[in-house]
Amino acid sequence: MSSFSVETGVLKSVVVKAAKGASNNKFSAITSLMNVEVANGKIHVTTTDSNNYLTVSDRIVSGEDAQFTVNVDTFSKLVAKTSTDSVTIKVSDDVISFVGNGTYKIPIQLDVDGSPIKYPKHDINNPEKSGVIKTSVIKSVIFHNKPSLALTMEAPHLTGYLCSEDAGVISADSYNICMSDYDMFGKTVLLQPIIFELLSMSPDEEISYKLYGNNALFENANIKLFSNLMDGVEDYPVDIIKGICSEEYESDCTLPKNSIISVIDRLSLFIKDNDINGVYMTFTEKGVTFESINGSGIETIPYQGSNGFQNFTCCVGVDSLKKQIASHSGESVNISYGSDRTLMIKDDNIIQVISLMDDPRASKQ
Repeated sequence: MSSFSVETGVLKSVVVKAAKGASNNKFSAITSLMNVEVANGKIHVTTTDSNNYLTVSDRIVSGEDAQFTVNVDTFSKLVAKTSTDSVTIKVSDDVISFVGNGTYKIPIQLDVDGSPIKYPKHDINNPEKSGVIKTSVIKSVIFHNKPSLALTMEAPHLTGYLCSEDAGVISADSYNICMSDYDMFGKTVLLQPIIFELLSMSPDEEISYKLYGNNALFENANIKLFSNLMDGVEDYPVDIIKGICSEEYESDCTLPKNSIISVIDRLSLFIKDNDINGVYMTFTEKGVTFESINGSGIETIPYQGSNGFQNFTCCVGVDSLKKQIASHSGESVNISYGSDRTLMIKDDNIIQVISLMDDPRASKQ
């Protein structure tokens, strides 16, 4: 029997983070498990969703080397509800004794041959590409690009982030595009969104990466993530998106971000279940008028700035407009208009594009 002690705060931190890597897929038993290893004075907690293996590490107080695999739900809930300053875990052949507020026995998960389940050790020794990415950039991509990811599987490649070597990070669905000017890896890869979500938990700013074939390894002192890259890079409409994002607009205006979101929220109260979920935006000399399609609400936001003004009316999806405005980081939003296909929101290194809806009034004429 081996045992070790760890500060409860440290254990909670690593377990909460590692649990996010477990998908609890009923068709794959390993996705509902958590592997805990203590070696050389550190604790390493590993989970998987079958495509990604996440290991979160931290220091321990004292103890012997040990390794065990337990049910992630039971173990993580017990850790979360523990209120003592430290925990001692004693490991036998088929059970751990968790000593905190009391003593709790949790079965060790065994392989079909009766031996303890051990997770594979992953490494990439001869990478095709390697380098460093920054946690702050990953968080920026999540904030700006995530709202434009496709949520359904009609086009599976659109559910991932395309990290392009010459066009930055792209996300797109049927109505939205976001292009962030970050060169992440020096080559074009398609990443599952969960990869960035897991990496964003790193307390350190820098994360090293290695790429080889269809595999990627991300690592620093506190986190290690071995992942499979997504298929479908060749299906991603990069050239079309780059063309849309490079279009020139003759007119643009600046509006306060919070005012736009507030107007959308108020107008949404008057959109009924059988209504088209859109609003009219009319660019007037003094501001932008927002009007519900059914005519039950209308409100104008004055300009903070205006260039190349032209009278222009378009119909925009409420959900698309709100999530793109919400994912803009500034207090003011610069909107380029005049195209019969799109509106564009542009920052120093972020381009967001919103596709316009067909005007319901035109179809009635």
